[in-house]
Amino acid sequence: IKHLKNLPQAFRQSVFDVPGQYAESKLYYRPVLIVSLMLDARFTSKDIATPYHVFNILYHILACMLLYFLLRKLCKNPELSLLLTLLFAIHPVNEYAVAWILGRNDILLAIFILLSLHGLIDYIKTKEIKYLVLHLAAFAFAVFTKESGILMLPMYFLFMLLWQKDILFYWRNKGITIGYVLIAAGWFWARWAVMHGHESTGASDSMFRVILHNVPYLLLYIGKILLPFNMNVMPGVDNMAIILGIISLIVLALLFYFIRDKRRAIFSAVWFFLFLAPTLLVPDLPAYEHRDYLPFIGLLIGISQVNFLTGYRFSTQNPTYLLMGMIILCIIITSVRLPLFENALTFNEDATENTPFAAGACVNMGNLYIEDFNQTKTKASLEKAGEWTLRGLREDSTVLQGNNLYAAYLYYKGNPDEAYTYFQKEIRFHPLNSEPYKNIAIYYQQKNQAEKSVPYWKKMISLNRYSLDAYWDLAKYYKQTGDSLNAHKYFDEGQQLSDENQAKIEKLK
Repeated sequence: IKHLKNLPQAFRQSVFDVPGQYAESKLYYRPVLIVSLMLDARFTSKDIATPYHVFNILYHILACMLLYFLLRKLCKNPELSLLLTLLFAIHPVNEYAVAWILGRNDILLAIFILLSLHGLIDYIKTKEIKYLVLHLAAFAFAVFTKESGILMLPMYFLFMLLWQKDILFYWRNKGITIGYVLIAAGWFWARWAVMHGHESTGASDSMFRVILHNVPYLLLYIGKILLPFNMNVMPGVDNMAIILGIISLIVLALLFYFIRDKRRAIFSAVWFFLFLAPTLLVPDLPAYEHRDYLPFIGLLIGISQVNFLTGYRFSTQNPTYLLMGMIILCIIITSVRLPLFENALTFNEDATENTPFAAGACVNMGNLYIEDFNQTKTKASLEKAGEWTLRGLREDSTVLQGNNLYAAYLYYKGNPDEAYTYFQKEIRFHPLNSEPYKNIAIYYQQKNQAEKSVPYWKKMISLNRYSLDAYWDLAKYYKQTGDSLNAHKYFDEGQQLSDENQAKIEKLK
């Protein structure tokens, strides 16, 4: 990503593709995110992450500025617009989007959507072509930033219908509609070319079951905005989250009741729920708070229309005290939680308690300590790895990679036979995880039972074709047993794969 000549490649791959590495899933087509990271990589610092964090902050500031000027256009009250923007700027729910580097994708999406609305509003007022170009270009960047950008198509029509009360706008301006279709078709084709064959959500359950399971998450997202007191880097549904969500939903319903123009209230509510809707389709993931970034803007647009706030002035003491109190409280909560995003250990440790995803977080902690042990060979790191992984297994004995990681700990401790039983458990619970097959193959090799390792190496290749170790070991085994045909077969396949990987890497340098 340090070389801008690779920029076109950002549009030809899924976001987590790396040459020569196996991608378990290709669920995300985010070329603009990759391009933004490429621009960051042009800058150097003592801490490699610094440029990425700096740009996250700058993008957030830009989003806040665009929000402020949009609110001014929609509610025509600069003082209310400023306070609502300040609340958005330092709200704890947005901390995830700013402090977590990849959370910037939601910030970038918000920037382009806000720019597109500015362009549309200004074009309606002036009919100047430059604003129409801004509107369509920003929409194009939005869809190539994140899939949910395509949801702006119904929002544009609702804006004209409910906010501008101009039902025939798109009939009179057919060229804009054609522009939408061309942009959407171009994005769909580009995404299909990259993602074709990988459209599965990755869940074994039906889509209906996934949605049904995720519906309570809507209460989490609502609750975090009005009552940000149950924060977690891997939030899940619990009783407190449900209670806070219900209270927040009631408060928002009351606020929207006091919006004189109910059509504008509907527009804001649809914005909030429509941009949260894609989260209902994602299985087995926490209700990450960065997903609230764009929906939050919809709520602020609605709040700016509340009757008793539209005439707000700083000189009005009681509302000012209330709003400033909320802002100060948000600053305190955000400041307290900010250190959690300092590194991988602080991040994952926050998720090891008070969340349904604690088991996975404990395994993540164990994996971090195993990695440290592999580098430093310190016994303290190995013991920490065992403690955290065992804690994760006590939370959930079937957690992904839990048994495999604990087996690795036992292996390093000098208990290979006991480790073997945990490798088998990992295969039983997660048969598509290639790692335990590799580990069992190595186990048999070290016991001088190479013939028993063969089916495990082959299974590993069937799950992960980038497993070069498997090709080399199979080639070596068949050579030793006098099967030159299979020896050449696996050697040639491994060499071809190795050459392909190296060629891809050299091309990107």
